Amino acid sequence: MGHTILVDFDTFEKDVLRVEQSWGEDLDLKGPIDHAKWTFQRLFRDASPTEDAIAKTFIDMLNAKDHIGLLKKHSAAFTGNKSSSDGCTAKVDAGIYPQEHTPTEGNPDWTHIRLFIEFKRQGTSLDPFDDDDSSAPEADAQSRTAVRNQILDYARVVHEYQHRICIFGLFVIGPEFRLMRFDHSGIIVTKKENYAQNPRLLLSFLAWFDSLSDEEQGLDPTATLLKKGSRAYRLMDAFAEKNDSDMSHDEGAPVDATPTPYDVSTPPPKPDVPARNTRQQTKAVAAISTMDESYLDAVEPVSGDPRVFRYVRDQFRESLEHDWPRYKLVVGQGEEKRIFLVGKPVWTAFWLFGRGTRGYVALDVKTRRFMFLKDCWRPFYEGVEPEGCYLELLNEDAAKDPRIRVPTVIAHGDVAEQVTFTARYALDCAAAGKVDGQEPRIKASPATAPVATAVDSGTGGDSQQSTDAETLDGPRDDDTDYRLYTHYRIVFKDVCLPFTSVKSSKQLVSCLYNCITTHSLAYSNQRLLHRDISAGNMIIRPTLSSSLDANGMRTVVWHGILTDWELAKKLPPPGESGADKPKEVPRQPERTGTWQFMSVAYVRHHPYHPVSVADELESFFHVLLFYAIRLLRHNIDNARFFISEYFDSYTVGEQSRRRCSRAKRAAMRDGEIEVDDKQLQFMCEDGRVHEALNGLFATLLSYFKARYAVLKWQAIQAQEKASKSAAAPTPAPVNTGATDFDEPPPLEDETDTLLGKRQHEPSPTDIALAAQLDSHVRFLNIIGKAIHPQGKLYWPVKDAVADRLPENYDPRKLILALNEMCTASGMATVDEDPERVPPRKKARTEASEPAELFKAPQPAISRTGGIVSEPSGRARHTRAKGKGKARARGSRS
Repeated sequence: MGHTILVDFDTFEKDVLRVEQSWGEDLDLKGPIDHAKWTFQRLFRDASPTEDAIAKTFIDMLNAKDHIGLLKKHSAAFTGNKSSSDGCTAKVDAGIYPQEHTPTEGNPDWTHIRLFIEFKRQGTSLDPFDDDDSSAPEADAQSRTAVRNQILDYARVVHEYQHRICIFGLFVIGPEFRLMRFDHSGIIVTKKENYAQNPRLLLSFLAWFDSLSDEEQGLDPTATLLKKGSRAYRLMDAFAEKNDSDMSHDEGAPVDATPTPYDVSTPPPKPDVPARNTRQQTKAVAAISTMDESYLDAVEPVSGDPRVFRYVRDQFRESLEHDWPRYKLVVGQGEEKRIFLVGKPVWTAFWLFGRGTRGYVALDVKTRRFMFLKDCWRPFYEGVEPEGCYLELLNEDAAKDPRIRVPTVIAHGDVAEQVTFTARYALDCAAAGKVDGQEPRIKASPATAPVATAVDSGTGGDSQQSTDAETLDGPRDDDTDYRLYTHYRIVFKDVCLPFTSVKSSKQLVSCLYNCITTHSLAYSNQRLLHRDISAGNMIIRPTLSSSLDANGMRTVVWHGILTDWELAKKLPPPGESGADKPKEVPRQPERTGTWQFMSVAYVRHHPYHPVSVADELESFFHVLLFYAIRLLRHNIDNARFFISEYFDSYTVGEQSRRRCSRAKRAAMRDGEIEVDDKQLQFMCEDGRVHEALNGLFATLLSYFKARYAVLKWQAIQAQEKASKSAAAPTPAPVNTGATDFDEPPPLEDETDTLLGKRQHEPSPTDIALAAQLDSHVRFLNIIGKAIHPQGKLYWPVKDAVADRLPENYDPRKLILALNEMCTASGMATVDEDPERVPPRKKARTEASEPAELFKAPQPAISRTGGIVSEPSGRARHTRAKGKGKARARGSRS
């Protein structure tokens, strides 16, 4: 959900930066201004200079120490010809750095950059923004869009390496410049100003920025960058080392019943060392000696088995590679405050705007245990609780009923009252009538975002939660609005595995059964509906059996865990009549869920009907199909095409309403899945038909077929009733205020002539089957009997195959083509957050992110709606190196 607000420089300085009027009264900029004016007028005197010429002249001017000097605590560095030394391929032109961290070899330092700078030659074709229309400031020409995507990706890379509240950028196009401020709600950008003719505005901003504290420059004060050689840094190194006591995570593996002693000691302070031969090294040593690391001494080992599964430590070790920056993160406040040490995220949101979720294998300072930490920006709604509140309720229930399997919450809370300024500013402007005319609710100019893409991770880490909603949504129909986000962190006890780790079809179905059971008990005990059933939100938690085998050993057992309850909703109790379907309406205007796994009915009737149990059960079915196509043997020749066709694509109906793919609709309507005129069939490893799995799919599909037969009949009846009402004038209905939405308009495939409507009347059997989907009982019984059949149905022991979804799978080109088709017909383009596209989660992305941007090396993105990683550490697919195609026609000359 990206948005751009265009303001003039004075407004940006006063209302966005909030520079005090008295600031700079004692600052003498006459020398730097005169020097800059002479330098730049000379540069632009003749033909348009190249980007390199502009950049180098600009950087030299900023670093000049004569004429008083402009930057006192920072320096500028040109890095446009090299990528960083840690593998990130982005080549930002330049940046402002603290003097002690200014790059000297021409490589960008993404850990310490405070303000990034991008240069372009003079000309409108490379300007990503348009000053002519403040209500639509994002230029849509291909070359201009490519430059905007390039700038957005630089901001995303900064977000990936650092912990930020906001990010500042400077865009220089010939003799003009724009200032930019990014947060998870959008961009605030200034109109162009000519610095060659009047350098005062630009130089005064840079002098002001040079004077700011770290927090004022946008850094998160609750995240502390660890210094090499510090005790905390070395503690992470110690816990990353291989340990002989680490356990195999394979299901069924025997494990010693008696754990080995557990060492929780903290590395002692490093002894003083002689001064180094450089000023920077000397400062670094001095900084370490003055750091307060007494928090490392408050160790409280917990009872229980201290051993960890090998993949957990492996993921933690991988997060420290390539000198990735390490941080101390604070979670919670007051007496509940906990401290965790993290390296690189094992997964991260693919897009800057929205929730920006990152997942870490973290070391808990207090207990010296590995845990999973999720850092995100959650949408703020009145009456909507954060994920941790729902999970605490479920954790209490799980203590009494072990069938409830959800992540165990260790700590959670909003972070230091940090909220996205852009959304607040937009709403203030709307109230004052400053933006977009007199609209009280501003419509945004959507920044290009990633589109539905199903991706999965590697196993280096999924570990715990799924990913962000924003990244993974599909097309949406509503207008874009500025959404307010608040910073949130939550920590879980266990680091889990993705569903792609399963070794057999029975293991897959069993783990899914665990998740459905959890969903059922959450609904019956707490009236809690998950509302984002998706592939990325189901993970596997290996544990040790409570009983011993004949050899006195414990056994590794796997259970499916239903995670990411951020979109959960508490439903009102059943009505007095006993009906279990109380009247309710959606509380959020956006679709909730992950596009690839939403039910056909929910997409069709949104926003008129909220998510139901039947919708969630259908989503579970789509998840089962998704993993079965990827990981099991079947008769589909091209799994990638099927996944794109069934899960990622969509069609456009009446009133420009986007609907699920034809393949998904056909499966629900017909009760079978066909590809190339042949019915989907699963096979065993020896080539035999997998009767147990095929029977399960056929049975479940028969229930969905019955449901859609009933829904179609209800639509026909509703249309007939509406036609009769329209024939005779009636008094205008009185609005009782019971609902905020009208009934949904009839859709094209729900219209039938009265002559033929009787043929669509569902049979008593259809009505009975459809009713069974209003609860979980029959659904669970069907799966439970399939897993544990009374007869001789055969389930193979290890029939899973290598993941058929390639690491470079990217359906976004297809979705982009469809989006462009829709936009050409006058449809509003979609934005990112209506979170978790498959790209990743909760009301999600709909527009398209450029396929060829820059790649920071590491975090894997999920090929499902969630971002997960596997023990093998598979990384996200490679994107174009350097400036790449994102530079459009603006390559250096």
